[in-house]
Amino acid sequence: MSWAPPPPDRDRERDHLTGPTDAAPWSTPPIPAWSPTSAYGQPEDTPPTRPAPPPQLRYADWGERVAATLLDWCLLFGVLVVLGVVGGIVEPLEDLAGFAWLASLGYLAWLNGAKGQSPGKALLGLKVVREADGSPLGGFVGLVRGGLLGLLSLFTVGIFFLVSVLWPFRDPKQRAVHDLVVSAVAVSGYPKAPVSPRLLKP
Repeated sequence: MSWAPPPPDRDRERDHLTGPTDAAPWSTPPIPAWSPTSAYGQPEDTPPTRPAPPPQLRYADWGERVAATLLDWCLLFGVLVVLGVVGGIVEPLEDLAGFAWLASLGYLAWLNGAKGQSPGKALLGLKVVREADGSPLGGFVGLVRGGLLGLLSLFTVGIFFLVSVLWPFRDPKQRAVHDLVVSAVAVSGYPKAPVSPRLLKP
């Protein structure tokens, strides 16, 4: 008699395919709740910072303009003191004091036109700008404005200087005569600059 495999166990095959009849029915696992996290190595998002408000600009009053001019004159006086001390030691430099004074006045006038501020104006937050659009006058126009004040004051023995300085009291935009000639206005309300050598840079 030849050997034959035992008959298959039908019940075991059925259990293998369908699983035990007493097993618990399969259910979908719960989905975990999502929570936002920052990316690895990256800081968490922060709300954007609010930009600084624009400066509240207005026409510079007479007192502010005089104070800025006095600060500029103090700077020029310091230059003359240094030249005087050095000139007492080095004889040829004594003859250059007058030229240095005029050159310093011209440079301040050029700064007023090129960037709208002399050192005194920058310290007090003032600017000299075009009346039409608020842009800087430009270095050349600044020289014309300052030269006009200086030369006419010299030729009129200071009378033009007094008239120009007092003119803002009757002008609604606080302009001096040399401002009117070049269509400029002095404006207040800009950030005040700290004391540093950058005040002398264009």
